[in-house]
Amino acid sequence: MVITKREGGIVPEPPEEEKFNVIGKDYPRFEVEDRVRGEYQYVGDMSLPNMLHGKILRSPYAHAMVKRINTEKAERLPGVKAVITCKDKDIADRLLLRIIGIHRTKKTRLQDSHALEEEVRYVGDRVAAVAATSVEIAEEALGLIEVEYEELPAVLDPIEAMKPGAALVHKKIMIGDKEFEPKNNKFDPVPVNIGDVDEGFKQADMVFENELRTGHQHNAMVALPVCICKPLRNGGLEVWNSTQGIFVTQWCLADSLGIPMNKIKVHRVALGGGFGYYIYQHFNDPICAILALRTGLPVKLEGTRKEFFIEGGRHVAIIRLKTGVKKDGTITARYMQFIDAHGAYASGSSIVRLACGFFMSMYRCPNMRVDGFSVYTNTRPISCMRGAGNPEQNFAVESQIDIIAEQLNMDPAELRLKNHLRGGDTFWGQGPDVVSTVKSCGVPQLIKEGAKRVGWENRKATIPYKDCPWIKRGIGMAYGFHTSGGASDKPSAVVLDYSGAIVKMNTDGTANLTIACADYGTGNVSAIAAIVAEELGIRYEDVIPIAVNTDSAPFEYSTHASRSVYSVGGAAKTAAHNAKKVIFDWASRMLSVPADQLEARDRRIYVKTKPSKGMSVREVLENAQSQVWGGTAMGTASQRAPACPPHFVITFVEVDVDTITGRVRPVRVIQGADVGKPILPSAVRGQLIGGVQQGVGYALTEELIYDPKDGHVVNPNFREYKLLGSMDMPKVETFFADMQEPTGPFGAKGVGEGATNAVASAVYNAVYNAVGVRIFTMPITPEKILQGLRRQGK
Repeated sequence: MVITKREGGIVPEPPEEEKFNVIGKDYPRFEVEDRVRGEYQYVGDMSLPNMLHGKILRSPYAHAMVKRINTEKAERLPGVKAVITCKDKDIADRLLLRIIGIHRTKKTRLQDSHALEEEVRYVGDRVAAVAATSVEIAEEALGLIEVEYEELPAVLDPIEAMKPGAALVHKKIMIGDKEFEPKNNKFDPVPVNIGDVDEGFKQADMVFENELRTGHQHNAMVALPVCICKPLRNGGLEVWNSTQGIFVTQWCLADSLGIPMNKIKVHRVALGGGFGYYIYQHFNDPICAILALRTGLPVKLEGTRKEFFIEGGRHVAIIRLKTGVKKDGTITARYMQFIDAHGAYASGSSIVRLACGFFMSMYRCPNMRVDGFSVYTNTRPISCMRGAGNPEQNFAVESQIDIIAEQLNMDPAELRLKNHLRGGDTFWGQGPDVVSTVKSCGVPQLIKEGAKRVGWENRKATIPYKDCPWIKRGIGMAYGFHTSGGASDKPSAVVLDYSGAIVKMNTDGTANLTIACADYGTGNVSAIAAIVAEELGIRYEDVIPIAVNTDSAPFEYSTHASRSVYSVGGAAKTAAHNAKKVIFDWASRMLSVPADQLEARDRRIYVKTKPSKGMSVREVLENAQSQVWGGTAMGTASQRAPACPPHFVITFVEVDVDTITGRVRPVRVIQGADVGKPILPSAVRGQLIGGVQQGVGYALTEELIYDPKDGHVVNPNFREYKLLGSMDMPKVETFFADMQEPTGPFGAKGVGEGATNAVASAVYNAVYNAVGVRIFTMPITPEKILQGLRRQGK
């Protein structure tokens, strides 16, 4: 491998003669035909013999105590097999574990919820649950449960919740084995200081301070959360559920229910989207498990669309920034206060640590400080969403960078080129102790190529339609990135990241691939199969990913942090390499050539110096079996990823702003990405386009609206929660930087979350470029545009 230096970083270049057979090309994704025909099976499609159906009774109050609950009428209803309530001692006494790995040790584990709650903390909180022979009977039974509440004071806004004397959402929570009092509803503080920030501000020629607030975006997948639990004779459970990590489900259920992990088997089932919604144990899962154990029968618990919207979504953040710069654009000091509005329950962590790491990684600066913390409110519990803290801080930072550039009379692209992260710099991938060194960075290439494609040099506001002079067009840009996994150069004390894979060769030359990472439908499993095919020298269609569960697959953390291709792909490549060593050992005996002189390509094993001398992979495997050298060539791997390299995405956006109606219409988006070597280019492009859809929605239309009286969600449906449809989408152009990541499988990095992180910021900057109105809250509504224009007298 030849090492060359490029502007922005150090990157290995393959020799000219090195060609890939599989990776870098496009193939149909696995089960794609079954998916488009509607024949692919999700958890919601499944049914087991004698299966019952579960439903949850929810609180009508934002904050209250359940004083009395009577279930006699519900229990007498024909078809009802079990009723559980928050008063049941085994439920009231056990705290839920909702995530593993983010807080790796029990000492730092945060727990604040039960399967059902005696003290309810948001409209929709869980009070009781029913298992019955049909969904209709279960719903009828809920209506027969009598509950007497004592209403308590509630806090709905994070700023109000922090004030002295505000009602406490939680009087105590558990961190490890110790009780913690969230004074002023604050928890999970993350203070970080690098260098001397005060001195850095003294060195600055100009200091900028801004406050921005993000919005209530939801994951908004099509599929609903579903769990099926089947009780086993050994007192355990067999589980099929919506999850981003089958081992996360196994571990969390075991801890939450007091069942040994070896008695819980969790199957990997395809997800109908996720975007972070299922990274944590969903509340449905332990409730479904308890109902199954109580009845001795399988139970299916499927949420409704309304229930789906009253949990999850992107964290709302209040972000205060202070940045010092020299006249030439050099950044001397950066400060961020990050207030995370977390809702009624924490999932086991907040996004503050993540946002802190991403903020420190945005731009080169010797002096940085972050003060972050989370705040409880009596509103729906938040989970994670694509980017987890990164889009929030990116919106604030990239808005301010444009403000700084304007005051310095400097091109915003040049200001970013001057200060962006580059090769050799420190990257904090998932917080202050998840640290790697940047080894590949295509930012300069992305900015220059993107600027050329969008016509950046002509970015002054224009009138695109001569017959509609009130419509103004503007161009904006933003720079972003995300981590490729949660591994650190040195293992983190907080974040867990390792993967396992098994590659088993069949005598016909095909290979079975066993990996436990969740299948989103994004192409991640297909990309990993391509990596295995390339390593083994066989065809893409020769690799067969198999159905797995926690009994059959090696441990895999979770599908999050854009880690599938980098982390799981790395383990799969190692497993394939180990299988190939067995094949080479057999082939060396057959060909009378040392194994280190052999190569695998085009389904053949051949001598490097004499390609005509060789045999097919199938012949090697069949002959080895007949010679009784070994029955099966297999390779395994269970390994921690070597790093968490950033993948970079630069976004340019063109928008039209109607100055009469205030409507903003995105016209064109240019997404340039440094993902290292794209394994399946079509899958990468799909991620980049999907990132545009979610990022533009975050900026313009997507907002869960809370009733100011009790905090309940008033638009929990797809009629009133406004997703961008196909007719709303702008034209999207994508391109890749010519880069390879030396620590990644065949030079690959991630892409999933970076695709959306900078999009909203670019939209905001484009709107300002068009009409001179800078908006500091999400989303951009027509009312905000018109108010801004009125303030300017336009």
